[in-house]
Order: sequence, then structure tokens, then C-alpha cells
Amino acid sequence: SDPDFRFQQLVAKLKARDYRLTPQRVALLRLIAASEGHPSASHLFDQIKAQFPTTSPATVYKTLNLLK
Repeated sequence: SDPDFRFQQLVAKLKARDYRLTPQRVALLRLIAASEGHPSASHLFDQIKAQFPTTSPATVYKTLNLLK
């Protein structure tokens, strides 16, 4: 499946529920959309922390919870 299309679907899902799209959340959605398989929360956290050093694991878990 196309990562850009998957990303747009994830963004639309959060927008439809009036959730904020913070830069960290958008970056996390891009990682999820580009992932093959099921990345773990800790793997996603390790990747997002490189770009946003102040991000906490809670941000990853909360975003994943919103998407489920």
C-alpha cells in the first residue's frame, strides 16, 4: 500500500475527531504509514526521538491509542 495514502488516511481519522496534529504526531503518523508490519511503540519512540528529542514515550502511546 502507498505510504502517502496511508498517511492521509491516518491524518483524516484524527482530524475527523478534532484531535490536534502536533509536529510530533504528524511525524509519528508518517513513520507508521511508512512502516511495514507492526512496529513496536518502543521502536517508533526511538525513531521519533531522533527528530524530536523532547518527545516522551507517552506521546507515542497516546497517539497509538487514538488510532486504534
